[in-house]
Amino acid sequence: MSGNERPRAVAAALITLILFVGVPYVLPSIIPADIAELLAQSGVDIQEVIKQIMILGAFTAALTLVKGFIGKASRVSLLISVALNVASLVFMVALLGVGDLGSLGLTSFTVTAEGTTSHIVMDLRAFIYFTVIIVGLRVVESYMEWSDARVAAMPPGRIPP
Repeated sequence: MSGNERPRAVAAALITLILFVGVPYVLPSIIPADIAELLAQSGVDIQEVIKQIMILGAFTAALTLVKGFIGKASRVSLLISVALNVASLVFMVALLGVGDLGSLGLTSFTVTAEGTTSHIVMDLRAFIYFTVIIVGLRVVESYMEWSDARVAAMPPGRIPP
C-alpha cells in the first residue's frame, strides 16, 4: 500500500460526508417555503428523503475510509467494493423513487394548486434497470481488480490459483 492512499481515503470520505450528510442536513433551511409546501402537498416526505440520503452518505463515507486503510488484495477490500457499488444502486433507487425504495422508480404525485388537481406519474424504471446493469459491471470490475491485486501480492515464483 502506497503512502498516499490513506490521506486520499480520508479526503474522499470527508468529501462524501460533507456532500451527502452535511449538505442534506442544511437543505431544509435553504428550500423556499412555497416549494416545501408544494412538496408536502404532493405527498413527498422531504425529511424522509433527506434522512435516507444522509444514512447512505454516512455508510459510503465509512466504507470509503475503511477501504483506504486495508490492502487491495484483502477479501474485505472486495466486500467493501461490492458494498459501495450496491450503496450507489440504493442511492439511485432512493433518489429516483423520491424516498420510496419500494417504488423502484415508479413515482406518483398529486398536486393541488388553485383549485386544480394534477396527478403526475413518473416511470423512471428504465434508469433503475440501467443502473442495475452498471452496478453489475462495476462489481465484475471490482472482482477483476481484486484478483489482479491478489496475484500481484503473491511472492515471486508462486503460481496463482
